[in-house]
Amino acid sequence: MRIFLKLLVAIAALSCAHDASAQSSEIQSKLIQIKTGPEYIYGEGTGETPAEADRNALANLLSKIGTTVQSSFSMTEEETLTNDALDSKRDVKSVMNTYSQATLNNTEIVNYRDENGMFCQLRYMLRTELEKMFEHRRDRVEDYVRTALRSEEKGRVDDALRFLNWAYVLLHSLQYPSDVKMKVEGEEQLLVNWIPNRMRDILGEVKVEVANVEPAPENRVDVLFTYKGEPAAGIDFTYWNGKVNSPVNGVKDGMGQLSFPADYPVNDVMLVVETSYAEASQSDRELESMIATFKPLAFPEARKVIGVEGKAIKADKGAEKNFQAQVEAGKREGVTPLAKKDAKDYDAILTEVLKSVKGKNYKPDASLFTEEGLDMFNRLLGYGKASLLGEPDPGYYPFGERVVARSVPMKFSFENNRRSFVEDVTFTFSPDKRIESVAFGLGGAARKDVFSQGVGAWSDSVKMVIVTFLENYKTAFALKRLDYIRNIFDENAYIIVGHKLQKMQRLDGDGGGLSTVPQYEFVRKSKEEYMSQLEKCFKSNEYVNINFSDNDIQKAAYGGDTFGIQIRQDYYSEHYGDQGYLFLFVDLNEADKPIIKIRTWQPERNPDLTPMLPKNNRDFGIYSNSMFQ
Repeated sequence: MRIFLKLLVAIAALSCAHDASAQSSEIQSKLIQIKTGPEYIYGEGTGETPAEADRNALANLLSKIGTTVQSSFSMTEEETLTNDALDSKRDVKSVMNTYSQATLNNTEIVNYRDENGMFCQLRYMLRTELEKMFEHRRDRVEDYVRTALRSEEKGRVDDALRFLNWAYVLLHSLQYPSDVKMKVEGEEQLLVNWIPNRMRDILGEVKVEVANVEPAPENRVDVLFTYKGEPAAGIDFTYWNGKVNSPVNGVKDGMGQLSFPADYPVNDVMLVVETSYAEASQSDRELESMIATFKPLAFPEARKVIGVEGKAIKADKGAEKNFQAQVEAGKREGVTPLAKKDAKDYDAILTEVLKSVKGKNYKPDASLFTEEGLDMFNRLLGYGKASLLGEPDPGYYPFGERVVARSVPMKFSFENNRRSFVEDVTFTFSPDKRIESVAFGLGGAARKDVFSQGVGAWSDSVKMVIVTFLENYKTAFALKRLDYIRNIFDENAYIIVGHKLQKMQRLDGDGGGLSTVPQYEFVRKSKEEYMSQLEKCFKSNEYVNINFSDNDIQKAAYGGDTFGIQIRQDYYSEHYGDQGYLFLFVDLNEADKPIIKIRTWQPERNPDLTPMLPKNNRDFGIYSNSMFQ
């Protein structure tokens, strides 16, 4: 028996040796074919681990691609971030390295061991596939330009400048960037010239005026930003605050604010409109690498000076009036407010609360709040250092048995981050006239989208329910109200989470090649999985901020006040940021108990959600979209 077992082991060993030899011979034949074939371009790498060999092979392949396409790149000393004499080989290599996190079309690999047992990899591609590698990035350039134009139309100067700059940066990672054309507004344009010219035009249309001056000890200045004569929906800027350059400050609906040390004499101040958005690119390593390679475009038009040197800064009467109009803009959205005599008690309460904010007394009379309302107010002030803009004169609106006070703009800044936000804060009063909820209001464009829809079909109360729901939803993320979010999701909610991918996927089958993957990954999660993910996100970020705009809202053909809401979401947090479209299918039959049935996210607008949507389409086309199968 033992002899028989030994014989089996010997036969098996011989068989394995034969297979290994055949496999080795096959690999050697493949290596020779690739290395001698003029149709291939390849890179080799070795390492003590497969991952190390993979990285080295990729670096070697990119280096060879860089050598192959070097003559097709045009870079100048002014464009590259180097203090040394220009080294074109090095700079092309820097550009090619930005593709290391991108996808290389139809790249394949051969793995083997050398005589010393080291892991080896040969990564190769057809030379005819090189053009496809650049096509993907050109598509991104054109998509950024289109997004910038849409943003410009809506007065979102921040998004327009951001996407134009990012398009310009990625443009220089293409072959022959000076020859790249795109049809823009009906005419063929050379993007290398058109993009910076368009950015100059946009910046030239931005005006800044002093609207209000609060002397020391506050030492704050309210400023009005306009674009083409209208309040700018969004702009980012920095300024010298007397000690250091300020964090990036956000403008909302034209309203911004500057803060200075109490002993600093505020005379003339230079503001610089943000154009590079380098920090915002950190969620995209490919883009971040390119921004690190090139110097940012410099625009004299980005510098805006307010005040006169040597003279105390003063408010402009016209700007003060227009700024105050923006402060009160939330009162003019087509929904009828309470008469002054009916709003008197609510106004007295809110006036006391706002006095405490203005005086930096962040412990107001607790009797003015419900327990939950006081907790939310404290969280609001804990969200960031808060200050009021202008002279709030809120409107008060009936909301079932409750009353909502709208239009109290505040600025929030953070100790550990280079960012500040302006938010329009709303306060909801309980039936017994106590503040039970505090929320960040929608921007002017988002409010108008809601109040202009369903005219003649939806009542004011329904519109108020939709707006209030969206405001509470975005605020729950900012204030990290996990319990609230848990309560508004149905136990069996259909939840799709999308996020950017920055990796390559291995293909199944022979060769084990690497291939293009989508820019985004979509994963269906259970309610508990989603809550667990949110909890980790909230713990790891000092702040989370969401802006909503560009709404599509359709009432369902069943379920009473049940709505499909598609809305553009700009998501910012300490470690991540993205822009895309959120879809919520929500039951609003009980105004104070919204229930979300479906929640999805995708980078582009879903065209299925339109007024022409068939009434028998019970799920707004969300399941039929192949992205979510």
